[in-house]
Amino acid sequence: MSQSADPDLERHAAVSGGPSDSLLTVRNLQTHFFSREGVVKAVDGVSFDIRPGEILGIAGESGCGKSVTSQSILRILPKNGKIVEGEILFNYGDRTVDLIQEDADGAVLRDIRGKEIAMIFQEPMTAFSPVHTIGDQIIETIRIHQQVSKEEAHEQALEMLRRVGMPSPARNIDQYTFNLSGGMRQRAMVALSLSCRPKLLIADEPTTAVDVTIQAQMLELLRDIQADLGMAIIMITHDLGVIAELTDRVMIMYLGKEVEHGTVEDVFHRPQHPYTRGLLTSIPKMEPGRVEIEPIEGAVPSPYAMPTGCKFHTRCPDYIEGVCEKQDPPLVEVARGHEVSCYLYGGREGLE
Repeated sequence: MSQSADPDLERHAAVSGGPSDSLLTVRNLQTHFFSREGVVKAVDGVSFDIRPGEILGIAGESGCGKSVTSQSILRILPKNGKIVEGEILFNYGDRTVDLIQEDADGAVLRDIRGKEIAMIFQEPMTAFSPVHTIGDQIIETIRIHQQVSKEEAHEQALEMLRRVGMPSPARNIDQYTFNLSGGMRQRAMVALSLSCRPKLLIADEPTTAVDVTIQAQMLELLRDIQADLGMAIIMITHDLGVIAELTDRVMIMYLGKEVEHGTVEDVFHRPQHPYTRGLLTSIPKMEPGRVEIEPIEGAVPSPYAMPTGCKFHTRCPDYIEGVCEKQDPPLVEVARGHEVSCYLYGGREGLE
């Protein structure tokens, strides 16, 4: 589909500003879920940027808002989810559009999904239809976003399967997902996501459901493809080993909040937030004859009963009574490009 073919796309050439240096800019993103039990603030004021060709990691325990952040970017939230505030600015052609202001089913987002921003999901079996071959689904994606014949799309699909290391691509292009091994399904999913050479790839826990051998292959594949295509990647995972191996910068989230953000070097070697330190010390350590694990005390609170103040203070070993429970601490820059949200480093001036 060409951009000029749709009046909604043409309209944005006039009303949107020029592009910034960042490929994607997220500001004060707030995504809530509404149910009979109450309101869940799944993402509660998150801000970050990603530049072309950069790899950003988003890490934290399950339930901390990582996946909802990615779903918000592509506007693929469940029906009871709603973005209530914020901006998601994306460089779309020669202009910048706010994805929050777009119709989730409108022409602009339909054009962006798959073509400009693609996503790798955790489980390939849910990403593919079981009643169509992987080739048919890759070909369909290519033809939705490019004006090419079915034969040309077939050749592009074959080339992408070769590029991601699919064994016997000429044969496996006609296979269904249930005919493929776990590693082959992962490669097929990467091929599907990259079939239109997107500017940004969001990888949501892509190595969680596979063994360590396939995980290593996936990380090497993503690194090679990223270098080859020059695309940006947002890697969402609870596995800090994946973050350390693949990403340039990392944002640590807890209960919908950004608690620390910096380069991988800074965050891993000079962690400032007690939660970040807890995540790092909870990584299993292999000792002669035993495995050492130092877990974070307590559990992630119920989303329907969020703590007041700093959301981590109920589990924090450095809790400051009379301070931490009052309000969320602001982000404080502790070094160039290294920010942390913790009263240990300042920000108490506005407290009563």
